[in-house]
Amino acid sequence: MLLPPDFDHLVIAVPHLAESVEQCHKLLGVEAIPGGAHPGLGTANALLGLAADDGRGDRDRDIYLEILGPDPEQDPQLAATRLAGITQATVQRWATHPVDFDRLVTAAARSSEPHVDLGEVYDMTRRTPDGRLLEWRLTRRTPLALGGIQPFLIDWKDSPHPARQTMPSIELERFWATSPDVDTTSRVLRSLGATIEVEAGVTETLHATLKGPGGSWTI
Repeated sequence: MLLPPDFDHLVIAVPHLAESVEQCHKLLGVEAIPGGAHPGLGTANALLGLAADDGRGDRDRDIYLEILGPDPEQDPQLAATRLAGITQATVQRWATHPVDFDRLVTAAARSSEPHVDLGEVYDMTRRTPDGRLLEWRLTRRTPLALGGIQPFLIDWKDSPHPARQTMPSIELERFWATSPDVDTTSRVLRSLGATIEVEAGVTETLHATLKGPGGSWTI
């Protein structure tokens, strides 16, 4: 499986967080832990650790799965943009954590062939269920670039990486994309050091097969 060395996390967007966490539990045999809410954005998440075989023998990297859905404690309209069109569990997007976040953001802004639009850099926070404040920054653009196939960049600054907390872990058995323009999509990914498998398809879509002690789930 092709995975970049700075793969950070995979986002599964869902229409109802609690129901989707239960669906995940039934299919994979593990229960995601509460992550926290994103104030002002209308969303909250649940997390699972991810193990992945990238062909290099390193399975102990900081990688996790984020199940992202509306936060029932916030105005539902706030989540409408981030979860537009989400009617079932969907591999919405993914993140990498480059060694030099600022250098890559600058390089992308200057890129021409291929042109890479990362959007803007935003400062983010969320409070964990035990009260700790996590602070990070990321790139974000709307709509998602290449239907979410182009990763967003994340910098956890001084916050502990979410994958280092105690939580159940599952296997990322396969991660790939389909695109009507495989060549252009692949060149954009290479320019970001984010090469994954890309197959020909009608739409720009991310896919993943997850495996747990209770079974597997292809999304």
